[in-house]
Amino acid sequence: MHSEMHGFNLAPTMTDAIIHKRIKLEELDWSLSSLRITRPGDLGRMRQSLERSGQLNPIVVRPFDERFQILDGFKRHCVAIDLGWESLEARILDISLPEGKAAMLSYNRSGRSLLDYDEAMVIYNLKQEHALDQVAISRLTGYSRSWVCRRLALIEKLDPALQDALRMGVINNSQARALVQLPRGNQQEVMRCITEWHLTSRDSARLVEKYLESGNQKQQQYLLDHPLEVIEQAGANQEIFDIRLSHHGNRLLKSIELLHIQQGIFISLCGQHMTGQLGETETWILEEKIERLRKGAGKVQKIINYKTWKDAE
Repeated sequence: MHSEMHGFNLAPTMTDAIIHKRIKLEELDWSLSSLRITRPGDLGRMRQSLERSGQLNPIVVRPFDERFQILDGFKRHCVAIDLGWESLEARILDISLPEGKAAMLSYNRSGRSLLDYDEAMVIYNLKQEHALDQVAISRLTGYSRSWVCRRLALIEKLDPALQDALRMGVINNSQARALVQLPRGNQQEVMRCITEWHLTSRDSARLVEKYLESGNQKQQQYLLDHPLEVIEQAGANQEIFDIRLSHHGNRLLKSIELLHIQQGIFISLCGQHMTGQLGETETWILEEKIERLRKGAGKVQKIINYKTWKDAE
C-alpha cells in the first residue's frame, strides 16, 4: 500500500509555526465526522485510554467560521464530551477544506484507524463536493490514481444495501472488495450467501471468483446453494507451489493452505442453525471426532505459538 502513496506533506514550511492550543469543546466543529464510521468498540477503547492516561495526542483542527473544524480526533472529542471535559489540546493547521479532508486520510494512515470504506467516503466527497477528478484527487491526497479509483468503486459500484452492511459490520472490507467485482444486481444475493454461511474473507473471494466464472444462472444458483462444496473443490484443484521453496517446503505450504481451507469450511458449518438441530446419536458420533480435533488443534496451536514448526515431531 505504501508504494501507492506519493505523500501528502503536512509538515509546516520554514515560515509557518506549529500552533498548539487548548480549545474549549464548544468551539469545536465536528461536521466532518460524517465522513467517518462510528464504531462503538472503538469509542469504548478510547474512553478507557482517556480515563487511564488522559489525552496523549492532540486532536487536529483547522480554523472554520470562527470555530475549529476537527480533522483528526473525532473519538477523543466524542468521549471528552461524555466525560464532561471542558477542552482538548489541539494542533491547528491553516489549510483549505479540501486539504483538510486529504489530511484526514494522512493522519489516520499510520495507525490504520480508517478502513477502506472510510477512505472511500472521503474520496467520494472530494469528487462530489469539490468537483475534483481522479487526477486532482491523486495529487491532493498523494495516493495513486488506481488507489483513488478503487476507493471510489466502493461507493459508486457497491450496492447501497451492501454499503449499509459494511458500515454496520455485517461484512468486512475484504468481502466488500470482492463483492464490488459483481454486477450490482447480483451483489445482494451473494452477500446473503456469505453471511448465512459465515464465509471467511478468503472463501468469500473464492466464491465471487467462481460466480464470475459461471456460464449461466443455473450454475450461479448452484454456487449459492452449495458454497462450501464449491470452495473446497476450488482449493483442492488449486495449484499450490512456490518456486522459492524446496520440495519439502512446498509440501508444508500445501498442507498449510489446505488446512486453512478446511478450517474455514468447519467454522462455517458450525455456524449454521442446522448444527444446533443435530440428534442425540449424531451429536455422540461427532463429539468423539471433535475431541480428536481438539487434541490436534492444541498441537497446531503450540507449534504456532512457540514457533517450533521447524523441529516439530
